[in-house]
Amino acid sequence: MEDSSSKKNDFIKTAAHNYVSRDATIYNPRNVEMKGKSIIMPNAIIRGDFAPIRMGRYCKVGENSILRPCFARHLVGNVEAGVKFLNLTIGNHSWVGKNCVIEAASVGASVWIGDNSILSKRCIVKDFCWIDDGTLIVEDMVIPPFSIVSGVPGRIVGELPESASVELTQRGINAFSLFSKERSFEDIA
Repeated sequence: MEDSSSKKNDFIKTAAHNYVSRDATIYNPRNVEMKGKSIIMPNAIIRGDFAPIRMGRYCKVGENSILRPCFARHLVGNVEAGVKFLNLTIGNHSWVGKNCVIEAASVGASVWIGDNSILSKRCIVKDFCWIDDGTLIVEDMVIPPFSIVSGVPGRIVGELPESASVELTQRGINAFSLFSKERSFEDIA
C-alpha cells in the first residue's frame, strides 16, 4: 500500500505550475519550454537534445509517450549533406494520450491525441483536431482544423463543429484543474 507522502512527491511542481513526473525523462531541459500549467506523466520521454520543443499552456504528455523533434534530409545540390532537426511546437490545451510517439513538425492548439497514436515525421496537425486511439498519421501529412482523424494510415473521417474550439479548450483547463486539486488534497493529507 502506497502512503500519501510518496504519492504527493511523485511530481515536481515548477514555478509556472507545471507538474513533471519524477519518472519522466527530459533530455536537455534547457531546450524544452513549457508555458505553464502542463502535465508530464510518468515514463514520458521528451527529447530536447535534438532540437527545441515548445509546449503551450494546459498541455499534457501521457504515460510512456515520446516527444521527439522530426528531421529533414539536408541536400546541397543533389548530394545529401546530412540531416537537420526541426523544432517541435505544441499549442495550448493539447493533450497527448498514453503510449504515443510524436515526431510532428507542429501540433496546433486544442488537439486531442488518443492513446497508442503515432504522428510521423514532419506532419502538421492544425488547431482543434481529434485524433482517435491507435491512429497513425503518415509523414508529411497536413491535418486541417476541426478534423477527426482515425485509422492506419490515418484518414480524415469527420469534422468537428465550430463549438469544438470552446469545448476542447475548456476540457484541457478542467482536466488540469482536477489534476492540480488532487495534488493539493494530497499536500493536506
